[in-house]
Amino acid sequence: MAAPLADNLARNLEVAVHDGTLPVAIAGGKEPGRPPVILLHGWTLDHRMWSPQIAGLTAEGFQLAMPDRRGCGRATAPPDWAREAEDVLAIADALGFDRFALVGLSQGATVALDTARRFDARLTGLVVSGAPLPALVPRDEVIDLDHYRALAAVGDMAAMRADWAQHPLMLGHSPDAHALLSVMLADYDGRDLRGRADPPELPRAALAALAMPVLAMTGAHDTPWRKACAAALAHIAPRAMHALVPDAGHLANADNPAAFNTAVASFLRSCSDPKTRLPI
Repeated sequence: MAAPLADNLARNLEVAVHDGTLPVAIAGGKEPGRPPVILLHGWTLDHRMWSPQIAGLTAEGFQLAMPDRRGCGRATAPPDWAREAEDVLAIADALGFDRFALVGLSQGATVALDTARRFDARLTGLVVSGAPLPALVPRDEVIDLDHYRALAAVGDMAAMRADWAQHPLMLGHSPDAHALLSVMLADYDGRDLRGRADPPELPRAALAALAMPVLAMTGAHDTPWRKACAAALAHIAPRAMHALVPDAGHLANADNPAAFNTAVASFLRSCSDPKTRLPI
């Protein structure tokens, strides 16, 4: 099971949700003019994905809440796409966040977008990195989930993890990123692969109706499809901006934390002052 972040970086609590609990690592304190931020990790990962963001974003005055999503890490709540947006609200309510910013990467970006379209009044701003958006751009990227489900069904998680580690979406572009991803992937137990569930639908009309400021971003070396999705979202969402993180792949937050943190902090500062839109 995933180990919590070191005590000197974050404190940890458990939030009750439907059918279980979610562990949440908290870093930083609330500061005036800075929205609290909930960060949602990607598939086969856990809250530790955001450890490269802690020092940079808390130094900018942002309080961070980093859960293990249901079915992941140390969460006891079982996998259930349909309940993840409600989970985000449960975390916000438990922490006393009336309004908050939301950051999601990859599969976490899907959850973030679903939360944004359903609970838009609660969000001050939305950052999505490497979001899969087949409603905007036809998918030409292959993830062989049937193969991974078959391996999980027979208990061969070692083979599953070894195969997935070589996928372009999991290739770290720096030694630190590779080490962080390897540690998390080693703890992935495949709970979500033992049942079938479809991700929430994100139709074009819903994405075009997003009311909050949106930062759609990817690493500069992310897959062509993910980069096209980010550009399409930035074009269609009314208050969207687009950014590429240099020297970074799909997991841009780990590949180039300094550039990722600068872009996110700049965007979130602009969200807290509607009269000012700082450049990315």
